[in-house]
Amino acid sequence: MSSYKSIILAAGNGTRMNSAVPKVLHKICGREMLNMVLDASNSASMESSVTVVPSNHSEFESVVGKRTQFAVQEIPKGTGHAILQAKHLADDVDNIIVLSGDVPLIQGTTITHMTEIHDSSQAAVTLLTSTLIPTEGMGRVVRDKSNNIQGIVEEKEASSDELNIKEVNCGVYCFRAPWVWKALESLKPSGDGEFYLTDLVALASINGLPIASVETENCHETRGVNNRIQLSELESEVRRRILNKCMINGVTIIDPINTYIDQQVEIGQDTVIHPNSFIKSGTHIGTTCSIGPGTTLINSVVGSNCEITASIVEKSTLSDGVSVGPFSHIREGSLLTKDVYVGNYCEIKNSRIGSGTKCGHFSYIGDADVGDNANIGAGTITCNYDGENKHRTVIGNNTFIGSNTMLVAPVQIGDNSVTGAGSVVTKNIPTNSRAIGAPARIFQGGGRS
Repeated sequence: MSSYKSIILAAGNGTRMNSAVPKVLHKICGREMLNMVLDASNSASMESSVTVVPSNHSEFESVVGKRTQFAVQEIPKGTGHAILQAKHLADDVDNIIVLSGDVPLIQGTTITHMTEIHDSSQAAVTLLTSTLIPTEGMGRVVRDKSNNIQGIVEEKEASSDELNIKEVNCGVYCFRAPWVWKALESLKPSGDGEFYLTDLVALASINGLPIASVETENCHETRGVNNRIQLSELESEVRRRILNKCMINGVTIIDPINTYIDQQVEIGQDTVIHPNSFIKSGTHIGTTCSIGPGTTLINSVVGSNCEITASIVEKSTLSDGVSVGPFSHIREGSLLTKDVYVGNYCEIKNSRIGSGTKCGHFSYIGDADVGDNANIGAGTITCNYDGENKHRTVIGNNTFIGSNTMLVAPVQIGDNSVTGAGSVVTKNIPTNSRAIGAPARIFQGGGRS
């Protein structure tokens, strides 16, 4: 097989999105369209890729990192002009394949099939076509009586007979590299002053060069996004695929219509997802869990045999057997180890909660390290912020923190110690001791055995 490099067109203004965010950086089920196209390119084993971007492309770099090289199109002058901007980064291969950053459902298998046809036919141009998608706004593929492709006519320039053609151009092309660079430099601008790749198809036909085509069998993979309505339509399709894959793999989804699972999510066998749950990218859920209803998981790891009800977990880790909710919030940087129980209306932030510990209700645990088998009474607060800095609270193993205890950080509560209800703890409590009052008085002995 000859060498290939993909060029992704992503410099368009996307004015119909009516957004400050570049069009190709809008997300579908948690993943940017441009990253989805790069995923497809990578799965087709392209040697590398070049993405054509506008002059202000700092957002592109932050989103895709070093996955691709960037070529800048300072002034948008059409697709042909855009490809020429990438020549200095793509003239070291035999062929280029052109993809669109706003056509996010293109499949790697389709790209691979195109390259195989392109190689076997020795075509100068191979294009992806479809007869399955609506023709409105699409360029029609014009063929002669022998079924040879003669060119692509845009809808606004098509005759009445050409408008009846059902085969449309999908905007994905393979080109022989040496030929395409010369041909691009010979292109003449259209009436609006732009240079279009579609003109290369007619140029190849006029010069008697072979032109091949591949017709997609998937009506969705060539659908582009020009506005937020089309974005939502593709999101619905991707979500449907994600949910179906989950269910086939052994996940129970009670109400697929009202369940939202992003790309790059893993869910184990026999887990049940209840309605109105949102599982965001980067989340991994173990086996035999119950998630929801009304739960949001964001970039978190959830072990097996966990139950999370009507709660939010973000950028945190829950070990096996953890129970959370309803109506609790596990914030960024938290680790709930094995068999932790968090009840209703609790907030945990940037804290480690030891195995078997219980925090039943109406508590805030922030910037804390809590030991094993502790009991956190209702209304307990770690007062972690002094107005300028955050401080940590350390609560030992087998402790009993009475209801409405205020733990003023930095402070340490020793193993097996007890605080009385309503205590305000401002000093360290030794092991196996009691603290009672506001401010708390400390009594040696009488701790929790």
